[in-house]
Amino acid sequence: MRHIFVAILFLLLPVISCNQIDPVYPDEPVIDYQGFGLFIAVDQLGNKNLIGQLTFDFTDGDGNVGLLPLVDTLQLNLPDTVKFNFFLQLYDLQGFEFVKIPEKDGGVLKYRIPYLDKQPLKGTMDLEISYPVIRHDTIFYTFYIFDRDYNRRNTDTTDVIVLSGIDLEGI
Repeated sequence: MRHIFVAILFLLLPVISCNQIDPVYPDEPVIDYQGFGLFIAVDQLGNKNLIGQLTFDFTDGDGNVGLLPLVDTLQLNLPDTVKFNFFLQLYDLQGFEFVKIPEKDGGVLKYRIPYLDKQPLKGTMDLEISYPVIRHDTIFYTFYIFDRDYNRRNTDTTDVIVLSGIDLEGI
């Protein structure tokens, strides 16, 4: 009987002594590209749009990712790094090399990630990009995120995305 008790205690000891260890992440937000998918969506008026869905994982050790909603239109004159916290840069294949598309030509996309407050913060985000007009044939994006302390750790890159041959009218 004593041997059985010792054996049970020996088997339960690792389970009982384990404490859940909280993960430790850097204070700067870290992003990790997971995928990019394309699909056709139909809006309420029956118009077909090509939608790209960017999926990425993120972590932030101090949990200060996201922005509060803008209170009024006076805040629209603020710098982009205050109004937005997620940025994408578009590159287009021209000839045999990828060329960075300037902001004035729609090459920079800016988004607001909503206020998140959990410490530490870890999750997956999906971002939808609408292509009402396909102006570029073969593209990829680089993207990065700022937290509320304006920390930026890394820039990640999507796979190459081929938009040629997609006929919205034929679907």
